[in-house]
Amino acid sequence: MLAAILSAYPQARGTLFDQPQVVEGAEANLKERGVMNRCDIAGGSFFESVPQGGDAYLMRSIIHDWEDPEAIAILKVCRRAMREPARLLLIERNVAPPNEMPATKFSDLNMLVGPGGRERTRDEYASLFQASGFELTRVLPAGTGNVVEARLRQALG
Repeated sequence: MLAAILSAYPQARGTLFDQPQVVEGAEANLKERGVMNRCDIAGGSFFESVPQGGDAYLMRSIIHDWEDPEAIAILKVCRRAMREPARLLLIERNVAPPNEMPATKFSDLNMLVGPGGRERTRDEYASLFQASGFELTRVLPAGTGNVVEARLRQALG
């Protein structure tokens, strides 16, 4: 996804961050896509730290893998790395009202019986953000999911 973003926005730079064994093979893909010169690669655990100083922190299908305490821990680590006017962007499914978006509800059931975690509503994302030093700004539809955007709250709670 980062390679696609950097390809679409030639003035942008990015940092690919994931577990060391995951980012190990990323350089070849980024070189092939012609964006390696604008991309840093960092390995680590988002339970410990993430690279500091970004304008935007983007996580795709990450928070839904975790129950609230772990999700809040991940978001707090991101919060510590961020400075105004940085934004947090989650690409996740958003649980809609009854009889809407059945695929999201099916995914939620799979999360409950499988690895743990769950799909969340807009209000549940707002609660996670509140508990981790963010404020929900908007939820935008994006393909089969949503971009859930948050900004920093002034004081960490």
